[in-house]
Amino acid sequence: MEINIDEGTIYDGGADDNFFLHHFPYAEDYTGRAYGVSLEWNYTEGRARQIIEYIKTALQHTDTVELWQVWLMDYYEFEERPFIHRRTVAIQDLTTAHSKEIEQAEIWNIPDKKYPERPSFYCLTVTR
Repeated sequence: MEINIDEGTIYDGGADDNFFLHHFPYAEDYTGRAYGVSLEWNYTEGRARQIIEYIKTALQHTDTVELWQVWLMDYYEFEERPFIHRRTVAIQDLTTAHSKEIEQAEIWNIPDKKYPERPSFYCLTVTR
């Protein structure tokens, strides 16, 4: 494990052991949902499987769970709002590839030719 205090980073060598979930008080600003957590991890297959188990547990208490890849920002005018890519998958069809796709999604990929400064956000909705 490598901890760089100056940069505020932790590198764990890609071990399939754990991930961190932090309370995300701004969830409603991005998703319209009252509650959210922020996932802090370096993607591995083992961690992705753990996230799927976490989502299965959460779906015992709600109909859907959303996984988002966003850039934390304020935006006020239409031209500054992100382009949101949405996809839905049932929990029984959820694979580690889905979480890898969200984790590796490009935020600043210039998706909109008319407003190239707009970022892309990604939402994967997982249903029961």
